[in-house]
Amino acid sequence: MRRPVVSFLFVAATFVSRSEAQQPPPAQWWPKQTVDAQRADARTPWLLLLATPTLTTGRYRLAKGGTDGQTPHDLDEVYHVIAGAAKLQAGSETRAVAAGDTVFVPARLPHRFVDVVQDLDVLVFFSAARGTTGGMAAAPPPVEQTPFPETSRRGNTRIFYWFGPDSAGQVAIDFGRPRWQPAFAKWLDRPDGRRWRFGENFWTTLDTNIPLSIGGIEVAVGQYYCAMRNDEKAGLQLLLLDPAEVRAHRLDAYEANKTTGGLVIPLRRGKSDEPAGELDVELTVDPAAKDSGALTIRFGPHVLTADVRLRPHRG
Repeated sequence: MRRPVVSFLFVAATFVSRSEAQQPPPAQWWPKQTVDAQRADARTPWLLLLATPTLTTGRYRLAKGGTDGQTPHDLDEVYHVIAGAAKLQAGSETRAVAAGDTVFVPARLPHRFVDVVQDLDVLVFFSAARGTTGGMAAAPPPVEQTPFPETSRRGNTRIFYWFGPDSAGQVAIDFGRPRWQPAFAKWLDRPDGRRWRFGENFWTTLDTNIPLSIGGIEVAVGQYYCAMRNDEKAGLQLLLLDPAEVRAHRLDAYEANKTTGGLVIPLRRGKSDEPAGELDVELTVDPAAKDSGALTIRFGPHVLTADVRLRPHRG
């Protein structure tokens, strides 16, 4: 069994921001402290400082000799010790922590503070990002048809048209977000003509209720499953597949190379000065032209693009 990893490391402080209803988030936001009475109440170990859709921050305090009754969390967590001294049990490891120490604890790993020898005051960060769980990676290779429960993070990008009470249409792409690994470069650098999965786990989908073109190729109203190919002559291509045909053959996205046909979208290829740590797909629109935009795919140091032309319904 793989041993849980607990990393002890020092990190630098950063600014945080929040979103307010109907308001764009400010560049920086200085969280206000909780009311003095609650802050001074030693019986309240957890003080919430910040809660956004992507990040939760608070302070966790234990008095000298106190007992830590916390249970494992579903999210990755970072502790930064502001003051005090204790030991942290995390998985099979126990280490002393004191002011200035920072500890990363992965989601679902049992952990708690013990032997609190000085009043402990800890700044806590929870990330709302959830990694992939389950699937074949978490079990022995199957020797017969076997069900595999799996949960993975998805990303979404879309362009939609709206005026008053009416929508003029939209196009959206829903995609899995694998983390970049140097081994993936072979798919982008080797033009072998094979089809391969675009994204992570379930099919990346493009869904549109308006006609459009991508890379000069007409895309009719409907839903499409997406795959990729690196053609020796044409270069990198995005493939839009008919879901009905894919479903008829019960093909998983892992089996993209068993598919045939589909729309072939040519992609321009470039490099980024700021590599993307995980797959990022973005649809953008020209605010002046309104019906022209771009599809941009970022993965590792690679950037793939195609022009988009939209034809929304305007009565």
